[in-house]
Amino acid sequence: MALFVSKKGARGVGNDIDRIIREIDQITQSDIDRTCDKIDAELNSCGRELSNSVKTLSQIKSLLDRLVQQVGANAPEHIQVLVQSIAQEISSKVSTSIDNQEEVRKNIKDVDKYTNEIDSLTDKIDELTNQIDVMTDKFQG
Repeated sequence: MALFVSKKGARGVGNDIDRIIREIDQITQSDIDRTCDKIDAELNSCGRELSNSVKTLSQIKSLLDRLVQQVGANAPEHIQVLVQSIAQEISSKVSTSIDNQEEVRKNIKDVDKYTNEIDSLTDKIDELTNQIDVMTDKFQG
């Protein structure tokens, strides 16, 4: 290994390092950031669909109440009890499903935080590659 490098050799090494730094910048700033943006868009879509689903499930209780009232008015007692029991079971399942969806909504927010962290990390990498670029410019000058 040579201890001394010619100016031309230093310039060549500086150019090679700059090329590698540009590739790293391309990956971190463009590719990773673009992927994070795609993840964010998908998360937003998931959030909207969850909201729509929760709204739909929330409407089931009033429909079940109407069903129980309609059947309850004219049905024999054992039918009324059966319909009411089934309606309560359905309501319980709907409530559990809504709770699960709320948990998914929290998870979506967590993943969104992580994509923001990735964006922050790519910014740090960009700062470091800029520092290396400044150092290689000294050899190339």
